Amino acid sequence: MIKGKEKFPTLITKRLVCRQLTIDDAEILHQYWSDVDVTEFMSLDPFKTIEETEEMIMLLTSLPENNQGIRWAITRKEDDKIIGTCGFHNHKPEHFRAEMGYELGREYWNQGIMTEALPAIMDYGFNCLNYNRIEAFVNYGNVRSAGLLERMGFKLDGVLREYEFNRGNFVDQYCYSLLKKDFSRNRDLNG
Repeated sequence: MIKGKEKFPTLITKRLVCRQLTIDDAEILHQYWSDVDVTEFMSLDPFKTIEETEEMIMLLTSLPENNQGIRWAITRKEDDKIIGTCGFHNHKPEHFRAEMGYELGREYWNQGIMTEALPAIMDYGFNCLNYNRIEAFVNYGNVRSAGLLERMGFKLDGVLREYEFNRGNFVDQYCYSLLKKDFSRNRDLNG
C-alpha cells in the first residue's frame, strides 16, 4: 500500500466524507461515468456497460497496493451518497510528486464540492504522502477545471501541445502544479 499505510484513510470535511471506493458504488458511478457531460474532458469514452465501471473501480482501488496512487469516493456526510471521486495517480515517490484527478456527477456542479474536497486530499498528499508537487493536467477547453485549479492556488506551468490522443483527436493539455510550500503558505494566510 502507498507509503506503508495499513488502513485506507478517510478524510472528513464540513459536508463531505472522502472514503474508499467499493464495488457497491458501481451503479451510481456508472451514471456519472456514462454521462457525456461529466466525461467530456476525461481521457476515456463514456462507459456503456456496468462491467466497464466495475473494472474501473477495481483499477482505482488497486492503486494504493500497487504504489501508483490513491482514489477516494466523495460522499455527502449526511447520507453517504457518492457524488464523485478524487485522488492521485502517476504517483512518483522518488520525485515527491503525483498527478491529481477528480470528477463530480453533473447535478453536484457549482456547489463548492471540489473546493471543499480537494484541500483535504492535497493536505493528505503533502503531509502524509510527502509530496512536494501535485500536478493536474487539463484538456484544452475545460475552463471550469482550469478555473478551479487557479482558485486553489495552482500555477500554469505550460501547454503540452497535442499531448494526448482522445476520442479520435490529438488534444492539447494545460499542465498545472501546486508546490507544498505554496499550499502551506496559502493555508496560513487563509486561516
